[in-house]
Amino acid sequence: MKHSQVEFMLVFDSADHFDRTFERKGAETGFFFPSRRDVSLGQEVMIRATIQGFEEPVYLRGVVAWRRVQSGGTKMPAGMYVTLSERDRARLDGIVKYLKMGSKSKERRRHSRLPMLVSARYQTAEGAFGAETRNLSEGGAFLRCRKGPLLTVGARFPVVLYLEGEDGKQTELDVRVAWIDLFDASKGMGVEFESGQPELRRITRALRRFQKLLAS
Repeated sequence: MKHSQVEFMLVFDSADHFDRTFERKGAETGFFFPSRRDVSLGQEVMIRATIQGFEEPVYLRGVVAWRRVQSGGTKMPAGMYVTLSERDRARLDGIVKYLKMGSKSKERRRHSRLPMLVSARYQTAEGAFGAETRNLSEGGAFLRCRKGPLLTVGARFPVVLYLEGEDGKQTELDVRVAWIDLFDASKGMGVEFESGQPELRRITRALRRFQKLLAS
């Protein structure tokens, strides 16, 4: 008998907390969480995981493999063990890597990022691809890459930004990938601008114009 899907909302205080929750056991990879909700074995489950410091939640699918209906004390609470779907087992390590890299990037960030949407184009060995910034600072940006490929952390490549107020001139910058977002809904790369580039002056001017617009 096929069960309808149920949803759970879980909150994690850090990327490490999220990582430690999972038991990696091949096809039985999953995690246990306390809950007295009445579900059946084999029930399809959607997990909405919120990680502190990240705006976008992580969505995971799985099935209920076993339940502990009665509590056996503080170390054995009532709850259920959910095994992840094949797709989510395959991407689990990538999700954890993204979360941890994102945490480190935020700790290192020295420049305030503003929510500027700027059209962009980036060059890879596979060709040029369109993108869009979701935020921008004097030190870097987040590139939303809907169709283009994601490069590996540490990769260096040129990016062209189409900034307003620069007399139509394209602003080409050399960047380095600081972290990546693997999720379909927000796929993209956090990039850092290489220091010492004269074109960075254009970024500074664009940010000042945007700040004045916000204050008006």
